Amino acid sequence: MAKIIVEISNCSQCPHWKAENFYSTDGWDRMEDWMCNYDPDNKRKIAGGVEWHDKIAIPDWCKISLINNKQITNE
Repeated sequence: MAKIIVEISNCSQCPHWKAENFYSTDGWDRMEDWMCNYDPDNKRKIAGGVEWHDKIAIPDWCKISLINNKQITNE
């Protein structure tokens, strides 16, 4: 099986990311909850009430991040 490594700056660029629960108190705002669907049986919320300008960091609990899980090796 092939392994593909892709650099991302936030979770919205990850294939396991999904936006849910779009809500707003008025017609001008657009907020959404960022969810991680890496484990479909145990979805986790990355951040809630995210707006278009928010800069959300990749969480420490990310199971596929090479940096967070120290999976980088010197080859």
